[in-house]
This record gives sequence, structure tokens and C-alpha cells, in this order.
Amino acid sequence: MSMKLQVSANLIVGSDGSTSKNGSSIGLSNPIDRARFHQLRSKCDLILIGGETARREPYKKTPVPLFIITHSQVKLQPKNQLAKQINLPPQLALVEIERSFPEKSEINILVEAGPKLLQQMIDLNLIDTFYLTINHTQIGEQKIDYLKMLTGFSLIESSKDLDTELQTYKLTNR
Repeated sequence: MSMKLQVSANLIVGSDGSTSKNGSSIGLSNPIDRARFHQLRSKCDLILIGGETARREPYKKTPVPLFIITHSQVKLQPKNQLAKQINLPPQLALVEIERSFPEKSEINILVEAGPKLLQQMIDLNLIDTFYLTINHTQIGEQKIDYLKMLTGFSLIESSKDLDTELQTYKLTNR
């Protein structure tokens, strides 16, 4: 019997659709986003990122195992004892992750990947829930069309606190 994977993604963007500022998503974050970020992490069994995110963001320490989908043979997070690199496409990486948790009947995965890997996973219908934070006070680099990214998802919750919008989407086209 196959276990059930619950795959959620978390992404912050600036008002212009940027996914980074000064080379990192940290420049777009604020206390409201960080509170949501920590709440989502508290409910997950593992974090999944791509190689580019591993190079740009501070993942030296994580509260749960960190899986990195990458083509690199160089260990990208050598100081993180919970990090494991997987050189597989996303759908096969999830199979590998499933094998890494034989004792669990359900695995909650939090994808904190950048737009490239995130879009691949969305195109493959691998993301069940998408958490989007829009910081309306910041602009930056690596702009994406996040509305296009959300095609196939339905908005189930939205709130605004000061200039920060928190949205939750569920996959509807599976």
C-alpha cells in the first residue's frame, strides 16, 4: 500500500511579481510572512528545495530533513546534517522521499523551491496546496507571472494584514 504524500508549496513575491531581492527571498520577507513560514514548517515532515535555492538561501540548519533536487554532484549544504541531495526529476524525487520514510503512512512535504522547480512541479500536478504571500511594499528581481502559475488552483483563503496579502490555493484540475 502506497503512503499518501501531501505536497504544499510556499512562495513569497513582491508587488511586481519578484521572487527575490538582492539575490534572496529574505529581502521580500517581513514579520507576517515569517510567522506564516514558521507555521507551515511546524506542520511538515520535510522541506524540498532545488539546487539554485540551496545556493542562494540559508539552509545550513533546518528543523526537519531537507531534500535538494539538483543536478550538481557537489554537496550544496555541507553543514546541514539533515540535507540529502537527489539527482532525479521531481516525480521520481517524490518516490525517493517516500522510500526515505518507511514508517510513515502520510508525509507532509513543504516545497520552498524557486520558480523554476516550483513550475515544473505544478506542471506535473505534484503540488496539492499553494501558499502565496504578496508583499505589496517590496519589489525585486526574478519576476514571474504568479497568476499564470496558479492556473489549475482555486483560491480557498485570502487575508490582508497591512501591506501583506496571504493567499491559500488548492489544486483543482487533478
